[in-house]
Amino acid sequence: MIELGKRQTLSIVKIVDFGAYLADTTDKDHDPQSEENRVLLPKKELPEDAMYMDPIDVFIYRDSKDRLIATTKDPLIHLGQSAPLRVKDVTKIGAFLDWGLEKDLFLPFKEQKEQVKKDDIVTVRLYVDKSNRLSATMWVSKDEKKTGDYLKNATILADIIQKNGGSLPVSDRSSPELIRKLTGMSKNEFKKAAGNLYKNRRIRILEDGIELVKEK
Repeated sequence: MIELGKRQTLSIVKIVDFGAYLADTTDKDHDPQSEENRVLLPKKELPEDAMYMDPIDVFIYRDSKDRLIATTKDPLIHLGQSAPLRVKDVTKIGAFLDWGLEKDLFLPFKEQKEQVKKDDIVTVRLYVDKSNRLSATMWVSKDEKKTGDYLKNATILADIIQKNGGSLPVSDRSSPELIRKLTGMSKNEFKKAAGNLYKNRRIRILEDGIELVKEK
């Protein structure tokens, strides 16, 4: 079985002018000559002395046309793993990371803990999204994303606002530098966390900051 996002040993089942088709010949439940059960290894990565049924160690991902493709290169991150990667570009749909392959790895905005910029180094986890494509997320564990907002809120209530006498002299108009200094968060993280607290009536917005709502 060909597995997206993983390195595996496949066998050459057909050689063509533009490369070779590979398949898992150990999988007795799938015909290795069927198109849906094989993947292309481009000619530029095919050994010159390659022959029919030779085993080749490859990594499976998708090319720019969203087709499964094999490569002998080893990316900086595999499915389920976490690793620090460099941001190559940021576009209207998200960021693209350098993971050592020709096609950059996509990091959607919704999977970013904070807004990233070009040349940032971010720690991400590789996963398969709902469209069966490889993507990156800054939520390095599945549970972290589910509890992220709660943990941020708890960090502002218990560790920051309370220790500061029940109020904090920062707001969404404060500079990123001041917010980072007083809370340890990026401005984007602070705004999301403070917004959730406000919606739950845990804080009130002051002219020069925020304060806890006293429990009755």
